[in-house]
Amino acid sequence: TTWLDTYERKNIMADVTARLEAVCARLEALAGSIAAGGGAASSAGAAGDQPKFVEVYEEFLAEEVKAFVAATQAIPGCVELKIDSMAKTLYTEIGVVMKMAAACKKPDTQTLMAKMKAVTDLFPLAEKAAFKRGDYNKHATAFKEMLAMVNFLFVPKPRGFAEESYTTPDTYLNQILVKAKKMDDDSKAKNREFVKSAKAVGIKLKDYIKEFHAAEVSWNKKGGDVKSWTPGASAAPAPAAGAPPPPPAGPGLPPPPTNFNYDPAPKKAAPGGMAAVFAQISAGSDQCESAEAGGATAAFKLKKVTKEMKKAMKKQPGLKPKEKKEKKKPKKFAAKKKVVKPPSLEFRQGTWWVENQVENKEVTGVELKHNVYIYNANRVTITIPGKIKSISVDKCTRATIIFDQVISTFELVGCESCKVFCRQAVPSVAIDKSKGTQLNLSESAAENPPDIVTSNISETNVVLPGANPDKDDPIEIPLPEQYITKIAGKNGAWNTDTTMVTHGG
Repeated sequence: TTWLDTYERKNIMADVTARLEAVCARLEALAGSIAAGGGAASSAGAAGDQPKFVEVYEEFLAEEVKAFVAATQAIPGCVELKIDSMAKTLYTEIGVVMKMAAACKKPDTQTLMAKMKAVTDLFPLAEKAAFKRGDYNKHATAFKEMLAMVNFLFVPKPRGFAEESYTTPDTYLNQILVKAKKMDDDSKAKNREFVKSAKAVGIKLKDYIKEFHAAEVSWNKKGGDVKSWTPGASAAPAPAAGAPPPPPAGPGLPPPPTNFNYDPAPKKAAPGGMAAVFAQISAGSDQCESAEAGGATAAFKLKKVTKEMKKAMKKQPGLKPKEKKEKKKPKKFAAKKKVVKPPSLEFRQGTWWVENQVENKEVTGVELKHNVYIYNANRVTITIPGKIKSISVDKCTRATIIFDQVISTFELVGCESCKVFCRQAVPSVAIDKSKGTQLNLSESAAENPPDIVTSNISETNVVLPGANPDKDDPIEIPLPEQYITKIAGKNGAWNTDTTMVTHGG
């Protein structure tokens, strides 16, 4: 590569840079003129028409709200409870906030509540009217629920709040309609108009919020401060930023330099914007190397990192890359150890207490008037010979209970995978909140089968002897877990018919 080739590359780069700078200057001039014109237009708009959401709300006041207030004033009891004046205050003050939002930035909650003191004062008045007994209690309660819609000004997502809340007064409005059926024609018409206009207000306000304030209230991000705003004030337009005058474009390409050694003079500070970017490109072309870079800009003057350079870097401790810190493993919380209580078998106040057994046990010495309570037996066999009053099995797992005869009831509560064997007789069996229970009845016990009461069970079976117990296998019958309930009747005379869902087999 000769010095002439290097010069030609530099000359071409300078020509391209000059052209790009001229285009950039014209674009900046055009942007400045557009910004100046847009600022004037926004100023004119701020001083003139109101935002659409303010105009639509004023239409809402003039139509739906006006109709609701008129319907309220037509009912003397509502006027006595001041529902009409409270409604005027509520929806008028929301309209003031809409005008405030068009002119001001979003305030904090305390500032907004201070501006809406007239509305916050309505809540105790509406509460008092709702709790006042009388013929118009439902009217006051319905308005109290309508009053809660003002909270859309404070919640994060007004649209969702409005969709959930606008039907809240309907419960009380429907009660008004039911009560109005027994009134004279004039009172009936007035109450129906009250309900109709109240529902229309809720629907219209909900639709208004969805259209203009879905994500949040449409505050003016370029507006003023709420604290200094008064009704009737308009939003002050933000000053339009004027663009600096564009630099004059050059008449043509610059002549080639006469000094072939090309010793560039210091450059002046480049202007801001895109011109600064092209000035940096131009500066890079002036700093290129003649033979090594081959006309490349400063951005590409990077040296290749050789193996020798990598080895030298490893020898210098200051240049060594930082070692990656090992991530701390999350601490594993040790599971709480179950407190194992010692097994016990004792007789207290007419009951044998068999608790926490871990080995097979036979309860001896039982009498007819005694009870047996078995608790927390796990994988063991408990045998109870002779006649006994009752047996209760509580929170046992995989336990086997064998008994001869129970006079009252055998009860199984909160157990899992337990087996019960009755050798002689049991009149009643109760199984509650248990899973995987198997009740085995001997030939003697099956002659007078017990009444089985179940509740919240699953996988529960009754095992009965076959036709020939010595030869035939026992018969296993599952107890139902699902039921079908059918509702019948009409005109208030309702009844239900419940049948079990039978199992196959």
